[in-house]
Amino acid sequence: MSTIVDTTTLLDLVGVSLVAAVGLTAAFSVAILGATRFSDLRRDGRGAEAAWFGVLTALALAACLGAIVYAIIEIQTK
Repeated sequence: MSTIVDTTTLLDLVGVSLVAAVGLTAAFSVAILGATRFSDLRRDGRGAEAAWFGVLTALALAACLGAIVYAIIEIQTK
């Protein structure tokens, strides 16, 4: 007997979408945090601490960009 809706695939889709949405939101939030702390610390003349937050911002933005590129590649191959 065939089914109209494949519930296993649908639940997999919901799970992956939830993880991707929360993960991407968290990564972008870390990027915003890093950028604001970088700006504040640089303004206060604390260059070493500001550099660490600059690196954190770059890594978080790279993670966001990587997730977007990965999603586009996955869509293209389907």
